[in-house]
Amino acid sequence: MPEDRLLERLEKLEGIVETTVQMLPPLIQDLSRRIDGLRGEMQGMEAKLEGRIQQAEAKLQGQIQQVEAKLEGRIQQVEAKLEGQIQQAEAKLQRQIQQVETKLEERIQQVEAKLEERIQQVEAKLEGQIQEVKNRLESLRQEVKAEINTAFNKTMLLFTLIGVALALLSLLR
Repeated sequence: MPEDRLLERLEKLEGIVETTVQMLPPLIQDLSRRIDGLRGEMQGMEAKLEGRIQQAEAKLQGQIQQVEAKLEGRIQQVEAKLEGQIQQAEAKLQRQIQQVETKLEERIQQVEAKLEERIQQVEAKLEGQIQEVKNRLESLRQEVKAEINTAFNKTMLLFTLIGVALALLSLLR
């Protein structure tokens, strides 16, 4: 009878351990999917930024061409005045290019920082979950070990009692 209870408890514990082990792969796969999603988002952001850079370059190129065409038409009339305007236009374009570059660099750094933070959060969460599972498994292992020791002690006590009973019977005969 005690052996049946022990067997039942061992089977229950075995079921708990199997269930816990079966839960790990989906959690790991979910985390992997999330990390892949974050990587995809990062690539999407890179593509968007590349598109914006190309748009800015195209816009600046168009502006440069307009300024050059306008300046060429007026070169014969006011060469001294044009020289000043060219310098102003170049300075303005340089500032605009510098501003665009600065903004893009800042945005890229922000995105990288956010993604790094999200990855660290996901990693920390996964590590916590893994540690929790390890703790549960260790707890179950300790429980199973204690149950086995108890069962062993009871078995040894039973064998001792049987030995005493046999010794008493042999003395009484």
